[in-house]
Amino acid sequence: MRKRFLSLAMIFVLPFAVAACGNYNIADENGPPQNVEEDPFAGAQEDGDLGFLSHGEADPTRADDQSVLPYEYHGGEFVLDYQFSSEGKLDSIGFLLFLDGKPQAYKVNDTGAEYEYLHCFRTSEKHEEKFSFVFTPDTGKKGDTLNMTVVSVTRPDFQPDMKETSSYGWYHQSFERVLKLHFNEDAPENDSINGESITAFRDVSISEEKVTSSFIENELVKAGWNDVTMDTLDNSVYWTLVYDGEVVYDNINLTGKDTLTVRYTLCGTPGAKYGISFFLNHKPISFDGAVSRDVTLSKGNVWIMEATIDTAKLDGFNTFYATAVAADGNSVTSKTGSILLYKED
Repeated sequence: MRKRFLSLAMIFVLPFAVAACGNYNIADENGPPQNVEEDPFAGAQEDGDLGFLSHGEADPTRADDQSVLPYEYHGGEFVLDYQFSSEGKLDSIGFLLFLDGKPQAYKVNDTGAEYEYLHCFRTSEKHEEKFSFVFTPDTGKKGDTLNMTVVSVTRPDFQPDMKETSSYGWYHQSFERVLKLHFNEDAPENDSINGESITAFRDVSISEEKVTSSFIENELVKAGWNDVTMDTLDNSVYWTLVYDGEVVYDNINLTGKDTLTVRYTLCGTPGAKYGISFFLNHKPISFDGAVSRDVTLSKGNVWIMEATIDTAKLDGFNTFYATAVAADGNSVTSKTGSILLYKED
């Protein structure tokens, strides 16, 4: 199983760039502000590690070189046997499932259960568990071999209360495991199998523009990408996300605000393919009749999506984030930091 230690240096990982993986430290001047007293894992600073998590397929079919062979889909519901192991102060683990970069609703173990996009598992100080993803593919044609991407989310049930906590601290970190699913039959065309999505966007616009030196020096740097130049842009993939034009790391008070504009950009390696999705309380936000948007990056261009959130549709406290999930075998998946959208009583 793939392993990752959740160390204190991982509060804000920028997962796309190899140089940024796992070593983006909050002490850096470009890191997000963090009140240590509000950090849900503040007590873990004494020993330096929050915990340990590994997850991956259970008892797969392997090739002679021990690589995992593609799974085979023969119609109906598909069952993916999976397992995870955790230690330390994680409390709970959740899993998102994506197929060809798109959010895929699933059930756990029981074929009579409801489809959900994220299932949360309670964990102990030292925990091991096996379970099965049970799902009917939302996409796929006979002959296709598509990515199945399992993305873990630490302590997905945590949400700041704006009294003792105002940010997600060390929670809601993620990493992925990618497997392949080969289709011997078409996926069924049946919208009723989908899980619940959220309708919160309006005025969605999608465009593509040339990357400029100004974009690199301002927007990418503001998002934490400090060493990108026009000459090195193709070497990796970079994202930005701003709210009403500002980078936010913790929470947004929507009291008295009718709308909130989000702007997401993606640029970098030409030909890299992604599914872009936005989540509210771990449920995908639907727009343009779908819960994700396919993107293929082109040389020297930046893909831009802007959308307006109608705050009248949001009550109480809500967790918001975006994902860019690789639809090919050569790219890395990213989840943005979770942001709290809330209204005062």
